Amino acid sequence: MRSENPFNSRRMDTLPPLSSRRLTVLLFGLLLPALAVAQVQPYNARYSFYRDGKLGGKTEVELSISQDRWEVRSESSGTHGLARILRARDSESTSGRLVDGRFVPYRYTRHTRVAGIDDRWVNEFDWQSDLVKVTHDGKHHYELPLQGQALDPLSMKLEMRRILGEPEPRLDFLMVDEEEIDEENFRILETEWLETSLGCLETIPVEKIRRSKTRYTRAWHATGLGLVEVKVEHGKTDGVHLEMRIAELSLDGTPVVPRAACSSMQSSRNVIDEEP
Repeated sequence: MRSENPFNSRRMDTLPPLSSRRLTVLLFGLLLPALAVAQVQPYNARYSFYRDGKLGGKTEVELSISQDRWEVRSESSGTHGLARILRARDSESTSGRLVDGRFVPYRYTRHTRVAGIDDRWVNEFDWQSDLVKVTHDGKHHYELPLQGQALDPLSMKLEMRRILGEPEPRLDFLMVDEEEIDEENFRILETEWLETSLGCLETIPVEKIRRSKTRYTRAWHATGLGLVEVKVEHGKTDGVHLEMRIAELSLDGTPVVPRAACSSMQSSRNVIDEEP
């Protein structure tokens, strides 16, 4: 049986109004020039989470890189509404090595706590045997085939950023989703200028390909900020809309200074166009 996780974007449409744990898992047009692995910089980001336009919580993400080793940590908490009352919290981490330019995970953990009830998952990636060993709450154990490429939710986000910088990106992944290996397929949408707390940003929207026409998951990656996600949304066309928006960002220890708003940029372009 799968546990109900209030921060899990793949099941949020069936959950009570709690804040999101990882819209970011899904996490998710004009093609960019090749983006070297070195350009996927260490960063710290803080996001605000909204449910139907109402603030529900926050998520903080950190990527650290040291030579060929890397680690991602994500901490989410409910700050408003029912998520705050139930003291909903979630922490994820993954670590691994850079192998032939790819982010290859070796260990992934997730701990969710809601109303005093804990839910823990640990993935140990054994690439030599091509298996991932999954442990749930320290007592349920599974072994799943990696097929030479399966990732966890956080390392998939890193690989998506890396692949988006390739001349012909293909966004097809295998992902370890608790006790299963799922196919995750995405498509790139047309480049979009997006209004954010960091100003007007040029972004590459990425959309998850779904069989259901009523569900949607999209993420916007900022082209000038190392393709970091600056907005993620998930929901049903006739149901709940969940959204995560960038609040603050530092790249390699340097805070990103907010830029001009899209309206200001448009006004400036109009003035230039009107000049004789």
